[in-house]
Amino acid sequence: MRSVPNRRPRRTALATAALLALGAGACGDDGGDDAGGAAPTGTPRVVVTYAVLADLVQRVAGDAAEVLVVIPNGQDPHDYAPTARDVEAIREAALVVANGLDLEESLEDALRSAEDDGVPVFHVTDHVTVRALDEDEAHQDEHADEHGDEHGDEHGDEHGDGGDPHVWVDPVTMAEMLPALTDALATATGADAAALGQRASQLAADLAELDAQVREVLAGVQPCTLVTGHDSLGYFADRYGCEVVGAVIPSLTSTAEASAGELAELRDTASAAGVRAIFTELGTPQAVAEQIADEVGVPLVELSTHVVPDGEGYEGFVLGLAREIAAALG
Repeated sequence: MRSVPNRRPRRTALATAALLALGAGACGDDGGDDAGGAAPTGTPRVVVTYAVLADLVQRVAGDAAEVLVVIPNGQDPHDYAPTARDVEAIREAALVVANGLDLEESLEDALRSAEDDGVPVFHVTDHVTVRALDEDEAHQDEHADEHGDEHGDEHGDEHGDGGDPHVWVDPVTMAEMLPALTDALATATGADAAALGQRASQLAADLAELDAQVREVLAGVQPCTLVTGHDSLGYFADRYGCEVVGAVIPSLTSTAEASAGELAELRDTASAAGVRAIFTELGTPQAVAEQIADEVGVPLVELSTHVVPDGEGYEGFVLGLAREIAAALG
């Protein structure tokens, strides 16, 4: 396997600086600026639900918008409890950028209410190829996800059902949203569409380069067989030739729970597949994951599936995830 240069990806300085600022002043904090459709300087304010997505939004927006993140970097988007300030920020934003498949479970009511009141909400998963669930996955998620019945209204049917929300782990999928995101930002901020388009084109090129780098990192990993914390790596696995044979929490949401029978089945499946590690992540019950790893006789490895590394941006996030998997399975 050829080594991939461990360098800071080009054109991430602006986004990295923005994320550092967001980490210090995320909507969930008690201090900071008042929420609203414009910053005190008059710059339009764009609210993004989680940090990995915010890096990409900021790189397209540039200085045309102030980008605020609701869910702080490193917190589980499935399990984040919004504050009153978060809800206010969403309601007063010039544009909200959200996942669109009920990833941010506790924010869904606020997002729907704001959208009903005329706040433009850009749902990422409306503008990418959504990974459909196979029959087993759909059955597991229906059984495990206690939130499904709560989102049965018009918006839930449109945005909450029928696919895997974990789009951000695949740079090729994320690139698909860029034309529509550019249009949404131009409309919401009044920024020059050509300038936004140039930044989006550069970002698309950067994501294509990132895809090639990930393939290099994983080139020597055969077989790439994964047991994950929950069903979070389907896009990554499909893109890069891996197979997810099971999850500690067999659901698209980390807030679900696995039964004793499901855990026993996972242990048997992992042993039969000859997995070389059990992966855990934000929201995975540590004691349960450790027990499965001990019973299978393989190490437990933590993956950074929801964290943008300090100073590295989206490229650092995806390459870090690939390198963690390659190191555990290589």
